[in-house]
Amino acid sequence: MKGCRWALDDQPRRPTRREFVQGVATAAVGLLAAAGAQSQESRFLPTIALGPFRVTRLIAGCNPLYGASHFNGLLDALMQEYYTDERFVQFLLNCEKAGINAWQTGFIVRTPRLMELARDAGCKMHWIAVADPWQKAQSESWDASEAAVLRSVQLLNKQKPIAISHHGEVSDVLYRNGKLGRIRTFINAVHDWGILAGVSTHNPAVIEAVEEKGWPVDFYMACFYFRSRSTEEFVKEIGVEQVGETYLASDPPRMCKVIRQVPKPCLGFKILAAGRRCETPKQVREAFEFAYQNIKPTDAVIAGMFNKFSDQIAEDVGLARELCA
Repeated sequence: MKGCRWALDDQPRRPTRREFVQGVATAAVGLLAAAGAQSQESRFLPTIALGPFRVTRLIAGCNPLYGASHFNGLLDALMQEYYTDERFVQFLLNCEKAGINAWQTGFIVRTPRLMELARDAGCKMHWIAVADPWQKAQSESWDASEAAVLRSVQLLNKQKPIAISHHGEVSDVLYRNGKLGRIRTFINAVHDWGILAGVSTHNPAVIEAVEEKGWPVDFYMACFYFRSRSTEEFVKEIGVEQVGETYLASDPPRMCKVIRQVPKPCLGFKILAAGRRCETPKQVREAFEFAYQNIKPTDAVIAGMFNKFSDQIAEDVGLARELCA
């Protein structure tokens, strides 16, 4: 399954840092030795430019790692149970060995500790972060919400990501409430730290609005599905009220049209409708084919991978390597 939201941080007793590093040391050495035997060019997937960096056209997503399925609490709990600290780090090492050189995640409570463990184990993947505000943008105080986003940027900077994106759900709510100007404050704050600044959204109108304003955003994270529609928007646009998260087949073409129109790099995400297009290998292949055929050659996709039941890293890398050749 691919997809997600914020997750609880309920974990069993964690090993000490020394125990943890000892536990993954053998695997890490083997992975890095195998990777070092190959050239950078042959080992990694095709890449795009993200500022001065080269990132692979397939980027590892974070939602399954944190137990955020975008399905229900039971699947969330299954993902949380599976992705222990050790499996989390092993996942990143396996992605790097398979040819992925970048991963994306929000600033969850576990992130700083897990980043340190991954780097201790030898992971050198580029990190693209999302600034979580820790509170809804519908907060009674817009100033408090903006302050939370900026505080997140300061904390993220300490972990040295190559880029920080404004949170997609917050972007959508700001646009809906006529407060999009607050994203410019975010862009300036990220640039002040010398980091690439992006805007994530589920609504293609947000990208169009930011482009029209000419703000110095470095990249976009573009969800293929407008999953953040409010109930009022559903009723107005479709004439019905939804139950839970609803994914419409008509959404990906709309977002991809905007992606192709903007010159900046776009990172498409939820290309598999948060696991809803994973019933068969044929469905997965069709989703990847649609994504790569309908975005620019200078764009990439982000995909979450849940390796409990199959090797989704190998599956997705195989598709990306073939379709981006």
